[in-house]
Amino acid sequence: MRATVEIDGRAVMARLHKVIDDGRRFYEELLERNDVLRVRGHARFRDGALVVDDDEGGGETVLRGIPTVLAVGARPWIAPIPGVEGTSFLTSDDLLALEDLPKSLAVGGAGPIAVEFAQALNRLGVETTLVLRSDSPLRGEEPEARETLLRVLQREGVRVVTGARRIATRDVPGGTEISWIGGSVAAEKVLVATGREPRVDETDPAEAGITLVDGGALVDANLATTAHGIWALGDAIGGDHRRFQFTHVATYEGPQVAENALRGAHHEPSHMGMPRVTFTDPEVAAVGFTESEAREAGIKVHTCTKLIRELGKARAVGETEGFVKVVIDRATGKLVGATIMAAHAGDMLATLTMPLHIRNGDLGPLLATTFAHPTLSEAVKVAVRDAVASTPAPEAEMTT
Repeated sequence: MRATVEIDGRAVMARLHKVIDDGRRFYEELLERNDVLRVRGHARFRDGALVVDDDEGGGETVLRGIPTVLAVGARPWIAPIPGVEGTSFLTSDDLLALEDLPKSLAVGGAGPIAVEFAQALNRLGVETTLVLRSDSPLRGEEPEARETLLRVLQREGVRVVTGARRIATRDVPGGTEISWIGGSVAAEKVLVATGREPRVDETDPAEAGITLVDGGALVDANLATTAHGIWALGDAIGGDHRRFQFTHVATYEGPQVAENALRGAHHEPSHMGMPRVTFTDPEVAAVGFTESEAREAGIKVHTCTKLIRELGKARAVGETEGFVKVVIDRATGKLVGATIMAAHAGDMLATLTMPLHIRNGDLGPLLATTFAHPTLSEAVKVAVRDAVASTPAPEAEMTT
């Protein structure tokens, strides 16, 4: 069978907008069904009180002495690239709002947002260039995953520029140019995907006595801010918590913060077992420490890697790229971290998240579980089984 496929850019973007709108409508209806009063407007602090300006004509409402949770999310952060403020660049938010696909796109960035959009638009027929300061994307993930993703992107036709120095941008006829020492690329659109930052500053936090750290709210173990009666969650939190800018982090923290605020509970959310997923193809999903992070933490580790191509299911469906890597504490035999790179890796990761999240790394229940065959998740069981079986016995203590 032979077929010719043509991409309708406007239809693609129209469907994307519909998916976003449907998702927003679902949560709005969920709030209504639970009798939650939702006010559209801008909220800010003034003289210790929360002031809400209603966009729908309700005027200004002043709330004082009411438990408040900052869940304001994040906005795109623009790296200080020479020339960027005077050029017509896009953020990820802007790109999602386009009515049609551009003919060409240059992406500046090396994180999840950058690689996800670079691969997706390239597959949709957009001539795509990805410009990195580093040698490979996804800094902080396992080297095997970074190198594999770089190879996949290049194989699919994404032009990837690595080790770029002195990156700058400027508008040129017909688009925008990104330049670096030794080269440049001009494209119809330029996406600056250099991360996201908390939006807490938009609420005038100083008026409530909220201290900021690294752009977000400073919180204690219960996620309470420095202002009495005000908590924060998700992307609104600053400091080291900015590593966890994921929707599932906010949904994990939300119920706990609500009970802390309304019932005087003292929940302390733990993020050691917090999964992270980059939605490329194959996906890169990880939880806990990478091998290098574990070693830096002083843990004597043993690792085992199972290649996805060794699975019957992977060969049958043609999804052979990737691996499962587990990091074991040699002294205890417990899991301290794992990375999966595979089709649907994010779905597979839950099996390795649970031991870290609720069992302090104990792999006994996982090893006692039978995994169906043929499935991609079999790689998880085999990697863990082989890692535990091959972990050297702890060295005997020296005695005299």
